[in-house]
Amino acid sequence: MRGALRSLRRGFELPARPPWGYGLLCGVAIALPLVVGAAVGASHAGGLAALGAFFTAFGDTYGKPYGQRARNLAIKVGLIAAGFWAGTLVAPHPWWAVGVIGLVAAAGGQWQTVGLPPVLATVIGFYVLPPAGFDGALMVGLGGLGYCVLALAAWPVRRLDPLKDALDAAVDAMAGMLDGFDVPEEEWAERREHGSQTLDAAATASAAYHSDEGGDRSPDAYVLTLVRIFHETVALRSLRAQAGAERQEIDKVVEALSAALRQVAAGSVVGVPVALAALAGFAEHISRLRARDLSDPESLRTIALLGQVRRCLDRIAVAVRTVGLLASEGVRAPARLPRFTWQLTAGNAPEHAGRLGIAAAVAMALMVGVHEHYGKWFVFTVLIGLRPTYGDTVDRVVLRVAGTVLGAGVAALVLAAVPSEYTIVATVLVFGTLGFALRQVSYGYWSVFATPLALLLTDFSTRIDWEAAGTRLLMTAGGGVLALAAARVLWPRGGAGHLNLLARDLLRGHAAMIRTLAERDLDAMPDRTEAAGQSADRLRDALDLLDKEPNGKAPPELREAVTLSRKLRDDALLLAAVLRGSEAGSDATTAVLDTVADRLATTARAVRDNTQPPQPDDYGDELDALLEEAGERVDELMGEAAGQGTQPSEGPDRVDGPKNELAGGVPRDGAVGGVARGEAVGGVPRGEAVGGVPRDEAAGDGPSAVRRALRHAVAAHPALRTLTDDALSLARALTTARD
Repeated sequence: MRGALRSLRRGFELPARPPWGYGLLCGVAIALPLVVGAAVGASHAGGLAALGAFFTAFGDTYGKPYGQRARNLAIKVGLIAAGFWAGTLVAPHPWWAVGVIGLVAAAGGQWQTVGLPPVLATVIGFYVLPPAGFDGALMVGLGGLGYCVLALAAWPVRRLDPLKDALDAAVDAMAGMLDGFDVPEEEWAERREHGSQTLDAAATASAAYHSDEGGDRSPDAYVLTLVRIFHETVALRSLRAQAGAERQEIDKVVEALSAALRQVAAGSVVGVPVALAALAGFAEHISRLRARDLSDPESLRTIALLGQVRRCLDRIAVAVRTVGLLASEGVRAPARLPRFTWQLTAGNAPEHAGRLGIAAAVAMALMVGVHEHYGKWFVFTVLIGLRPTYGDTVDRVVLRVAGTVLGAGVAALVLAAVPSEYTIVATVLVFGTLGFALRQVSYGYWSVFATPLALLLTDFSTRIDWEAAGTRLLMTAGGGVLALAAARVLWPRGGAGHLNLLARDLLRGHAAMIRTLAERDLDAMPDRTEAAGQSADRLRDALDLLDKEPNGKAPPELREAVTLSRKLRDDALLLAAVLRGSEAGSDATTAVLDTVADRLATTARAVRDNTQPPQPDDYGDELDALLEEAGERVDELMGEAAGQGTQPSEGPDRVDGPKNELAGGVPRDGAVGGVARGEAVGGVPRGEAVGGVPRDEAAGDGPSAVRRALRHAVAAHPALRTLTDDALSLARALTTARD
C-alpha cells in the first residue's frame, strides 16, 4: 500500500511547465476527423481517422529536431496502418490473432523504431466492429498523415527551435553548476549529472542538423564551448575548496559568469562585459597580494593557487564570451531534408521483449471468448503497464488503474449530461489537449486524460454509460494483475550476473582516462572522460534495475563505486586543467598517474578473471613515496619563489593557446561569425583583455619559470593525492563487492 501511495505521489508531480501549444495541436488533430465524420454522416470512418491521429501523436518524439521527427512519423504512420490492417485480417481467426499480436508486441518491446503504437493499432484492428479491412487501415493512415501535416507545419519557420532549446538548456545547466559550489555534495552531484545530460542532449541535437562541416557558428562549436565550461567548472570547484579566505573574491567572479550565462540563455549578452569586469577585478586583487611580503610560505601557496584559479576563470570567461557571440549572431545549420533510411533501433533488453510478447499473447488468449469492444481494455493495460522492471510495472499499473477510475468516470458523467456526438468531439478536444501536454511532464495526469480519450475514440459509435465504464474498469484492473504477474514470473533472474562485466568496464574506462592524463594527451581527455562516465552510467543503470527486481538489492559497494568514479573523473578534470598550457609537468606527477592507471587496470583484469588483485599496500607504499616526492618539490619551489619575493611583480598570466588565437578556435584578429575585428560584442571591444590580460601579450612577459612551476605544483599536489585516494578506494570497493 505504501508503495502504491508513493507511485501516485510521484506520478502526479509536475516538475516542469507543460507544453500547452503542443497539447492543443494534438487535441485539434484528433478531434478534427471526428467533426468531419459527424458532419458527413460517416462517424465510424471519422473515428478510425481520429484513432490514426491519436496513435501517431502517441508515437511522436516531441522536442526533437523536425527532421528527426519527420523520419520517425513517416515510419510510425506506415507501421500503425499496417498493424491495424493485420489486426483486421486475423479478426475472423482469434487463435491466429493470439500468435500474431504476441509477435508484434515482442517486436514493439525490442525495437524503438516499432514501439507501442503499432501494437495497439493491431489490437484495435482485431477488436473493431464491424471489421474495417483495407479501407479502415487507409482511414487510420489518413488520420496519421493529418497529424503529421499539423505537427510539421511550423518546420520552415521554427526549424532551429529544438536546437536552440537544447543549447539554452545546456547553457542554463552550466550556470546552475557555477551556482552550486556551496551546495552539499549530493546536490552538486545532481547538478553535475544534469549538466552532463543537457550537454549530451545538445550534442545529439547538433548531430541531427548535420553540422559536421564545422565553422565558428556551427552548433558543434557551440557544444564544444559548453563542454569546456563544464570541465573548467568541475576543476574550479575543487580549486576553490582549497582557497580558504579567498573564496569570497572567487565567488564574485563566479556569480558574474553564472549571471552572464543565464542572460545568454534568455537572449541577452549584457552580462558578458560585467563578468569580464569582475574577472579584471580579481586579477587586480591577485596583483595586490603579490605586492605584499612573499616570505610567508602560506602566502606563497595562496597566491600560487589563486594563479591557477585565475587560469580556470580565464578559460570560462573566454568560453562565456564565445557563447555570447554565438547566441547573439545565431548558430549556422544548413537546411536539409531528413534521410528516410529504414534502420531498426534497439531499445529494451531481449528479455523484456519476450516477456511483453508472451504477456500479450496470454491476454489475447484469455479474451478469445470476449471478442467484443470490452476485451481490448484488458490487453491494452497489459501492453501499457508491463515495463522492463517489476518496480516500474507496479508504478504504471497503479497510475493506469487510478487514471481509468478518474477518467472513465468523468467521461461517463459528461456524456450522461449531454449525450451527443459533438459532446464527444468537445470532450476529445479537451482531453487530448490536456493529456498530450501533461504527458511530457507527468505520466499520472497523462493516464487520467489518455484513458477516457482512448475510450471515446475506440468506442466512438458505442454508447458510454456507467455500466460500460465499470466494465472497462474491471478489464483494466484485470490487465494490471496480469502485467504484474508477468513482471514477477517472467523476470530475468540472471541480471545480476552482468555486474562483474560492468565493473570491469568501469575500471578499464577510468584506467584509460588516467593513462591519457599521464601521457598529457589533453586533447583526448574529453572523449576519455566521456567514455569513463558512460561506463559508470551503465553500471548505475544496472544497479537501478536490480533494485527494482523482486527481492533485489544492489550491493552498496557498487553504489559507492559509482560515486567514487564520478569523484575520480572530477579529479582528472582538475589535473587536466592544471596541466593544460603548463610547461612545468613534473616526473613525479606522471609517475603517480601511471601507477594509479596500473592499479585500476590490474584490478580490472582480476575482476574479469575472478582472481585476487594485488593488495592496496602493494601500490599504497609506492604512491606515498611518489606523492612525498611531489610534496618536496612544492617546498623547493616555495623556497625559490620566496627568494624572488622582493622582485617586481610579474606580468599577468596569459590565456592558453597561441597568442593570436582566442580559446575555442575563434580567430582573435579575424572576423567571428561575421563580426569584424575590433567590433564590440556585448559592449566589450573584441581586442580588450579578459581579466585584464592583453590578448596579444607574449608568453615571455608572463610570470617567471619558478612561479609558473609553483603554481602548477601547488594545484597539482592536492589533486594528485585526492585522485590517488579515490582511485584506490574505487578499486577496493569493486574488489569487496566481488567477494
